[in-house]
Parts: sequence; structure tokens; C-alpha cells
Amino acid sequence: MSDTNLRARSVSDIVDAAFALYRRHSGQYILVVALAHVPTLILQIVMQGSRPPGSMPSLSNSLLMMPVSWVTLSFLSGVVILMGSQVYLGGEPDLAAAASTVLARFPRLLLATLMWWIAYAVGLLCLLVGALYVAARFFAVEAVVVLENRSAVDAFGRSSTLSDGRKRHVLNTLLLVYVIYFLLLMGASWMAASAGNQVVSIMVSTAVTIVVYPVIGLTTMVLYYDTRIRHEGFDLEQMERALGSPTRSTAVDA
Repeated sequence: MSDTNLRARSVSDIVDAAFALYRRHSGQYILVVALAHVPTLILQIVMQGSRPPGSMPSLSNSLLMMPVSWVTLSFLSGVVILMGSQVYLGGEPDLAAAASTVLARFPRLLLATLMWWIAYAVGLLCLLVGALYVAARFFAVEAVVVLENRSAVDAFGRSSTLSDGRKRHVLNTLLLVYVIYFLLLMGASWMAASAGNQVVSIMVSTAVTIVVYPVIGLTTMVLYYDTRIRHEGFDLEQMERALGSPTRSTAVDA
């Protein structure tokens, strides 16, 4: 059985499928993340050069980075999710079409991302349990906006439905892929820090993010379809569609 067949998967299977999708078209994923990260990298280097060596970033610099990171991460996550979906459903990745679609839905995607972070911040006030609950319940918000062309508010309700009864499964999957990501990032940052140059450290950390971060978006996408398969029989609908039979629900608008 193919490691990217449309089917219900275990936690490790989902992450394996994300890596398999990444390996197929890694160059395109790296390209879109690299292009999206250029403004952030330039801003980080400029701010690093404007402060004394060894000093911590100022509050104003940190506040300036937040909207840039918000826009950057929202865009690249949306494009990676859509490109991954194109391949996962049996097609070929189309970077130009994916970027165009995400740009058309970008205001809603930005709003959904902002609402997610607000909900997550509220969850943090309820200690770790609240933050984990928010992450599990609203895991598919970005995917729903991008793949189903829904509003930000609708995306939260849709994600809640998809995660119903599957929150532990969702959370375990997210924890696994983020542990892998942060271990790789910390290892690279540690090696870069030994050079004693903050600019080098920033560039190495950015390079690792560019190479590895697409796996997080792809994992979210596979997890989104995994919950649809479990709740809605989405794999059977796709099979019926391929055979020319009528389906029970609307197709993904991508």
C-alpha cells in the first residue's frame, strides 16, 4: 500500500505520509517557504545589526516582528497545505495556482490565524491543559479556510466538528511532528551558536525552518483528511467520484 494513499492513519502513519509527500516535491515546498521567509530574515538581520552584541531584542523590535511573522506563516502554511492536498488527492503540485488561491482567501486566513492565537493565549491562561485543548480542537482552522473556502468563523466550527472524539489522536500527531521539528531546530541552533555570531545563528535557524517547516503544514493537511475519513467517509467519496458515482457531500474547493 502506498505511503500516501487516502486512508485512515495512525499517529506515526500521518507523520510518515507528510514526510513522503515532502520528499516527492521538496524543492517546491522549500521554494515557497524560502520566498515567504525573506522579509522576516532581512528584518531580523537589520534589527540584530542595530543593537549591541549580546543584548536582548528590544520590546519594539519584538512587536515589529510579530505582524511580519503572522503574515509570513499564514501565507506559507496556506500554500503548503494546498499544494500538499493537490498531491494527496492524486494530482500534481501547482505552486502558482496554490499561491493565487491562497492570496484570494488570505484576508480570511489571516483573521482565522489571529483568532486561533487569541484562543490559544486564552488557553495558556488556563495552564497547559487549556492550550493543548485549543490546539487539538482547532487544529484544522487553516486547512478549512484554504481547502473548503470557508469563513474564519465557520472554520472554527468545522474544525471542532472534525476533532470531536479525536482530540487525543489529533494532539498526539501534532506533538510528534513539533517534537521532531524543534529537535532539529535546537540542534542546528546549538551548532550555529558555537560560531559566536548572531547573524550566522539567525541564518542557520532560518535555513532549518525553510527546509523542515513544510512538514508541519503537510502533517496538518493529512490530519485534516484523516479526520474527514473517520467522520465522513471521505476516502469512499473520493473513490466514488473517481468511478463517476454521485457523492454524499460537496468536494473540497481547491
